Amino acid sequence: MKQAIGYLRQSTLKQQSLSAQKQTIKALAEKHNIQHITFYSDKQSGRTDKRNGYQQITELIQQGQCDVLCCYRLNRLHRNLKNALKLIKLCQQYNVDILSVNDGYFDLNKSFDRLKLNIFISLAELESNNIGEQVSNGIKEKARQGKLITTHAPFGYHYYKGTFVINPVEAQTVTAVFKYYLQGYGYKKIAQYLEKDNKLINRKPYQVRNIIMNPNYCGRVNNKYGTFDNMFPFIISKSVYKDAQAIRVNKQVQRTPSANLLKQKIKCPCCDSTLTNMTIRKKEHTLRYYVCPKNMNESRFVCSFKGINAQELEVQVLATCQNFFQNQQLYSKINNTIHQRLKKQRVIEAKSMLTQEQLIDKLAKGMIDAETFRNQSQSVLQKRKIISSISDTQLQTSLQNVIQQSFTLNMLYPYIDEIRITKNKVLVGIYFKNEPLNIVNQTSQSSIA
Repeated sequence: MKQAIGYLRQSTLKQQSLSAQKQTIKALAEKHNIQHITFYSDKQSGRTDKRNGYQQITELIQQGQCDVLCCYRLNRLHRNLKNALKLIKLCQQYNVDILSVNDGYFDLNKSFDRLKLNIFISLAELESNNIGEQVSNGIKEKARQGKLITTHAPFGYHYYKGTFVINPVEAQTVTAVFKYYLQGYGYKKIAQYLEKDNKLINRKPYQVRNIIMNPNYCGRVNNKYGTFDNMFPFIISKSVYKDAQAIRVNKQVQRTPSANLLKQKIKCPCCDSTLTNMTIRKKEHTLRYYVCPKNMNESRFVCSFKGINAQELEVQVLATCQNFFQNQQLYSKINNTIHQRLKKQRVIEAKSMLTQEQLIDKLAKGMIDAETFRNQSQSVLQKRKIISSISDTQLQTSLQNVIQQSFTLNMLYPYIDEIRITKNKVLVGIYFKNEPLNIVNQTSQSSIA
């Protein structure tokens, strides 16, 4: 008995329903003596092969559990020629025939059937491209005419019979958000005020930001086709929206980049999120912190770890790395390299430099005069003195001085993968990229030794 798999796909309500496709496939399969079919389905576009049902049928084909692949139309399998050809090759490799209600039966061992299949699938891709182009042109034309091109209603509205209608309960919150913002409050503070007022709906800080940035609330729509006014019933006036945007832009202009040197490197000891930057600027000084992003995205603290002083942590990290590298890897590598270079230099100079005995012999034979003999003898002695004067102690001292003066977090930052701290804000881990070694542990062990 042949093992048959049925594939069903529907991307729009205008297309044949999944149940109707299933019944039609079953009726045709009986005429081909196929009694039992296992069905898999998707409700999404056929332009991609990233579909759960589709992935399942390809796995079963590769496992040898399918002899016939059944579908309502070939375009239900694919609307993308490149991906369709992969499926044809897979079916051919595992001796799987394809049965389509509207397109026929295809034995992929026959070259003529493979040719027909390629033609049908090419036509399906062409049809899909035409549909996509028509939809895109329709959206553009609606936008040019100032008509709505979406049915998704933003907070404060609901969609009703081709237009957006103000939701009075939500609109009250929108009005309050703009009022507080124009009074100088930030996103998080506004979210806290909303929480306290039973008449208003809770919004998270990022949702408060989205409300302030959305031009729909003054009746305006901005999209890639242009700017259109009076598209929505307005909740706030255009002047209020304009004033809010002026405040937001002014804040962005005045905002200076964070001076934190370890951004996106530190893990929260409580929830394992990556800590984010926070800077508090006062008249006399500036305070820098690394804080849990969960607390930044909510109106109240949701993670028990609030933050750590940025400057104090950066000093610890730099000192730990300096200590590790000057006592471990860096000194060892540079020391070995320098000594190898010195050894090579001695060999080269021994071959090229005249010895004192050779100079005396040349003087005795009259090949050089006394002045030349004196100058070359001094040069030989000076070069030997320079090479032999470099000791291990001097080398280590020099390297340590260099490390202390030029070893910075800016230099280290690209190589640091992750930094770990405890809930008590103690540094316990520094991990470098592609290195499983914890610098903190290694430094502690070397100091104990």
